[in-house]
Formats: sequence, structure tokens, C-alpha cells
Amino acid sequence: MKIGILTFHCAHNYGAVLQCYALQETLRGMGHEAEVIDYRPEYLLAPYRIFSLKRIASRNLAKVAKRSVCELLLLGRRIARHDAFERFIVSRLSLSRRVDAEGIPIDYDVYVFGSDQIWNPKITRGFDPVYFGEFGHSKGNRRHVVYAASMEAKELSDEERAFYVSALRNFDSVSVRESQLATLLQPLASRKVETVLDPTLLAGAGIWDAIAVRPRMSKRYVLVYQVRTNPNILRIASEVARSLDAVVVEVTAWQSVAGGKYKKQCASPEEFLGWVKYASCVVTTSFHGTAFSVIFNRPFYSILLGDGSDTRSVSLLRNVGLEDRMVSKDSSPVFSGVEFSGANERLAALRKESEQFLIDAINKGL
Repeated sequence: MKIGILTFHCAHNYGAVLQCYALQETLRGMGHEAEVIDYRPEYLLAPYRIFSLKRIASRNLAKVAKRSVCELLLLGRRIARHDAFERFIVSRLSLSRRVDAEGIPIDYDVYVFGSDQIWNPKITRGFDPVYFGEFGHSKGNRRHVVYAASMEAKELSDEERAFYVSALRNFDSVSVRESQLATLLQPLASRKVETVLDPTLLAGAGIWDAIAVRPRMSKRYVLVYQVRTNPNILRIASEVARSLDAVVVEVTAWQSVAGGKYKKQCASPEEFLGWVKYASCVVTTSFHGTAFSVIFNRPFYSILLGDGSDTRSVSLLRNVGLEDRMVSKDSSPVFSGVEFSGANERLAALRKESEQFLIDAINKGL
């Protein structure tokens, strides 16, 4: 079958591009012709632009001057990171022609929506109709399948509940990434809302081993990867590194003027994978930082910030029985290794269930 994928493939974020690649490769492995629909809304592009007037705008001339200097100092890093991500997107993803919201192609048998936070209105600046299957043309006999959609929500307003009651009718099969989200949406849906694995976990370690780039690093290192930053994370990593006689390497989600030998601000997605794969330990606040630690069986600590955005990592680690690797940002964990055999068995079982969801959802009614 010809399948079109709609997700956050153009965001210069490691989790975004890697989950898209994983879903594409999983569908291809099932024998389908999978293509990523090249829909690039401004809200996904804006945060990663090489230069933006919005980043320097202010009524305070002193702030404008300071921010302008920062932008100039960061220009080289922004260009290098931008190019690294675009190379991955263009070379690793099978892209459709570039389209806008009104030009979503109609020549697919199945549309797969997800994964990533495609239903998070904070990111999409309100609910984006495209990610709810509203294209401006009739659905016809094409199947609409949601795979591992996500958002950060513990409760919904009355207006949001009414929206979901209507929007979920657009889909033939629905799955989300977190069990809490499934519980939230189930009363609003006319069919079962399944919980499935993020595509990075669905694909398995094999596709990542094939593209991961080994760091040119002779020393042992503790890897830090933060999307939601907190000063305690580097403290925890430094304490763990001392116990391992290792250095701290930070792969950053954003650029900053403050640099350093072990601060990697321009790593490509393939290099990011390598940094995780060969780390002595990973300290992270990121769901995908946690996920890839599990995939590569690397010792790790998933730091809970208590800001309402921990649910994705918590859900994953509970599902694979690694809750003990979740620690508070105020803690000082004593390093210990991880016995992954049980987690790998649970993950394999969850992978089979998630694969079966996709198979059934795509072939339903045939």
C-alpha cells in the first residue's frame, strides 16, 4: 500500500526526525510504500531558523544590541546545526513534494498521523486541522490511522473535550503514546484508543546501529541531554561522572554563546545516536533521551522535573519495569548499572503489540 506519514518531520529536534525515520522504516519493513508528506507549518520552522528578527526584537535598545551580538556569535553554530538536520531530512526521509495545509496529496491509500506531539496545541498554536485529518478534500475510502500521537495534558477544558469528540471521528484507528492520554481520550472516542510504542522503540536497535556515528572520544563519558533544562542536571551528571572517572559531555537541544570542549551544539541526528550508544551513563530530562538509553541498553537516569511534562518518560519506564531509573532533580543518585534483560523482554512484547496495531489498522476492511 502507499502510505503517507504526517508528523513533525521538519523540526530540528532529535526526537522528531528520528521517530519519523523509524516509522517510515517500520512501514517499509512491512512491505508498504511509505512516504513522508512534506508539510512544514511555520510554527515548526520558526524556532529553528538560522536568523530571526523575533529573537532580537525589543523596545529596549540595549537588549536589541545585546541580542544582536549573541545572534552574530551563534551564526556559525546555527548554520552547522541547520545543515546537519536538513541533510538527515533530505537523505534519510522519503519526502513528497512540499505542500501547505490546502495541498495535502490525495493519492495515498492510508494516512498515518504521528508520532510526536502532533496534538499539543502549545506547539501547534491551537489544534492544527491537518493533524486531525481535515485536508479540505473528502476522505473517500482512504484510511486515517493515528499512531502514537502525543500531547501534554492531564485534563481537558469543555471546549477541548467537544473538539475531540468531533475530531476523533475522522480516524479509523487511534493509538497514542501514553496510557494517561488514552485514559483521557477514551470517553470521547467511539472506538478504542490504544496505547502503543513510540516509533523509535518500535523499530528496534538494528536500524539505529546502522546509522549511529561513533564519537571520536577516547575518554569515558557521561552524556547529558536536556530539552527542558534545569541546573541540577549538570550537577547530577558531574557527580555520576566522578564516580565513574569520566567526563561530562552535553549534547544540546539549543545553541548558546557559552561553549566548551565537551558541549556539542551542532551534532547531527546520527551523531546524537552515537553519543547515546557509547556513553557510560546518560542523564536526561528528555523522553527520547530516555528511549534511546533503553534501546541501546545504556545505564541512565531519567530526571523528573515535576513540571507536568514528565508523563511520557514515566509511562515508558513503568511499561518496561525500569521505574527505579527515575530520580528527582534534587536527588544525588549513587551510580549503579542496569539489568536490562527484563526490560528487553517487556519491550519485545510491547513491540509485537504495537506492530499488530499497525498491521490491523492499515489492513482493516480489506
